[in-house]
Amino acid sequence: MRTLYLAGPDIFRPDAETHGARLKQVCAAHGLKGLYPLDGAPPEAGADAIRRKCMAEIDSADAVVANISPFRGPHMDPGTAFELGYAEARRKPVFLWSDNPHTLIARVGSATETGWRDGDGHLVEDFGGRENLMIALPESTVFDTPDAAIAAAADHLADHAPSPRPVPRPTLGLLQMIGIAALVALAAGYLGDRFLFK
Repeated sequence: MRTLYLAGPDIFRPDAETHGARLKQVCAAHGLKGLYPLDGAPPEAGADAIRRKCMAEIDSADAVVANISPFRGPHMDPGTAFELGYAEARRKPVFLWSDNPHTLIARVGSATETGWRDGDGHLVEDFGGRENLMIALPESTVFDTPDAAIAAAADHLADHAPSPRPVPRPTLGLLQMIGIAALVALAAGYLGDRFLFK
């Protein structure tokens, strides 16, 4: 069964487990298995164990669906941003969703004579996207719900089914090659004695 890693700050919600179960049901309705970060993670797990588990699940997934909704500020969750970068580096297809329909520039700062600036005077990028361009290019699709992102991932995976693995061709091992060489040598010796050295 193809799998989706469900990235996002959803694990911090008050109803995190219920929400995760619903996301996995949506995956199952599309014939996919959802990998939710809270699954199988004991509450007392250390930071490194949690990080390694999430990275291993991304490695094992066929695609990633990520919640990039603003979290604790105008930008997405930084842990999810790391997971997206890791998934991209592992060449996993990524499908984004956000419950905030506004562009980044509409959420951050205000217009000045020298461009759009935040409260500290830093320039705010204006590419028309819903998040920093390294997360979502302006032409990228950012879905409005997790259900829509999961459906898009399912369609993509259906269109890109893994090709069947080739049947391995039998290869000769070293001992088999030595055995064949010995038989050829014996046969050559026999034929030489029989026909050449009479």
